[in-house]
Amino acid sequence: MVRLTIQPRANPDGPPRTTLPDPPVSPVRRSCPPGLTINLIEPLSGLEVIGEIDRTTRKAWHEALAAVASRNEDVHLYLAELRFIDVRGTWLITDVAGTLPAGRRMFLHHPPRILKTVLTLIGSGSLPVVVESP
Repeated sequence: MVRLTIQPRANPDGPPRTTLPDPPVSPVRRSCPPGLTINLIEPLSGLEVIGEIDRTTRKAWHEALAAVASRNEDVHLYLAELRFIDVRGTWLITDVAGTLPAGRRMFLHHPPRILKTVLTLIGSGSLPVVVESP
């Protein structure tokens, strides 16, 4: 089960979506299948995701999520350029969030509307997933 927290943007008439959040620092590109690019964001425990997450890219998605969650920090997923994510890809977010130690959270920055919808349909619970609302 997922606890979904919607946080409104501080200034709804602010900069366009493409300028938020702040540009990632020192991206390190992971090797991914065609159609998906995952950039590791240093020094944060974050991922910038570009493209689509489906059955052909799901393994790379799961590996990247697990790797960033293994760090001793909150997880930040920058999803403004995520064009598609299937239900299983969404479940992987909740699965990995469920493995985070107490006090750590997973932040979803600029997720596509469908991702927010599927997270809501999955249900609410005690998982530390915070969804940023544009």
